[in-house]
Amino acid sequence: MESKQRKAALLTVFALVLALVWWRPLQATAQRSVESGLQRALVTFASARALNGVLSVAKSASVSFQIGAGASVQPGAALDPLDDLVEQFSTVMLVATLSFAMQQVLISVFSAWPLAVVLSALFLAWAVLVLRERRAPPWLARLSVGLLVLSLSVPAASLASELTYSLLMARDYAAAQQQVSLSTSAASEAQTAAQADGGALDKLRQLWSQTQDIGQQVQALQAKASGIVSHLITLAAVFLIQTVVLPLLFFWGMMRLYRLLLGRTWPGRAPAVR
Repeated sequence: MESKQRKAALLTVFALVLALVWWRPLQATAQRSVESGLQRALVTFASARALNGVLSVAKSASVSFQIGAGASVQPGAALDPLDDLVEQFSTVMLVATLSFAMQQVLISVFSAWPLAVVLSALFLAWAVLVLRERRAPPWLARLSVGLLVLSLSVPAASLASELTYSLLMARDYAAAQQQVSLSTSAASEAQTAAQADGGALDKLRQLWSQTQDIGQQVQALQAKASGIVSHLITLAAVFLIQTVVLPLLFFWGMMRLYRLLLGRTWPGRAPAVR
């Protein structure tokens, strides 16, 4: 009697698996979540590239002043550390963008009908063996459960990552992105206006030449740069956690689940050899 109940429970599980394979409730929601993350990454990546261009112009401007025979300085050189950080941040954002794009491709691959056909054939074969009270070969359980876990892990990881972002990181991202966008927009507008008046570099030289206190200019630039650094670090942390840390943790959890499922002795399957 107990064996019949276990057999009925396993057949019910097989039926649910087949419905899950063909209905695919996770895939559509996961695609929307990944698309949302990809759009955020693209916006932030564009802001980083724009900021990098503005910094390059500001760094190249020099100011001439008289000390003995005369010399020139580049107050914009104080922006070198920020410029290096923005370049590294751009690399992080490129990795995040590629991660979201790869998730889109993987979700499409694992939700394709050929995989659904293969999974259906494997679980139906296993169900037939269960009904005939015959032991299934060990490879059948490993392959069936492995493909099922693999097909569900990518959309489930994407959904878990997006949910964590929405609950814990969305506010920090919005605040940091707003500040970086405002800084980039203000700098870009100033650069555009300067170019319209006869060149950005000439405009910067004229502005910096209005005071003889070069040290004060450098300190002002460094203060502005420091205000952006913390926001860039926050954005980098948000995207690295969402696109690298959380997916790796979730895949580790799915592997543990896979091993746990294979460790069970199901009807129609030989006990695992340890």
